[in-house]
Amino acid sequence: MYLLRDQIGETAVNSALKSLIEAYAFRGAPYPRSLDLVAALRANAQPEQQALITDLMERITLYDVKVTASSVQQLQNGKWDVSFTVEARKLYADGKGEETEAPLDETFDVGVFSAEPGKREFGSGSVIAFERRRLRSGSQVIRFVTDRKPSFFGVDPYNKWIDRNSDDNLRAVG
Repeated sequence: MYLLRDQIGETAVNSALKSLIEAYAFRGAPYPRSLDLVAALRANAQPEQQALITDLMERITLYDVKVTASSVQQLQNGKWDVSFTVEARKLYADGKGEETEAPLDETFDVGVFSAEPGKREFGSGSVIAFERRRLRSGSQVIRFVTDRKPSFFGVDPYNKWIDRNSDDNLRAVG
């Protein structure tokens, strides 16, 4: 639901939930089903967001994104040139666990941090740079120029996507 909120918008998700409650509150049978929730989400989403709803609600969709390499160099102006390589892919699984690779073309959160997300010492001041970037299947390099030297890089650092191994989404400097 956090991913849906981020990708289609909080207003759209809230409108979908509101319409579902209005349609079924204080009524007897027939009761709402998961298909009714999906229909409400679709009615409140843009055309380009329909595939995401399909992937999240109607298919078994797995993502495999990981940071495989990184580099940090201080520039002459005192800023930091930060780049990291991300390997990404999307898979569909059937009910028996058979997986088929599918083209990936989604926007993911990526960031550069002074502390590791999810750890006790991490706070809002630990975020050096953070934005949403489009990832496609295969290898790609993400680059930032920052004012502070980072300690960690990450793709989907807050684990909103259903990832095969979310532990490899972050990488420490060095």
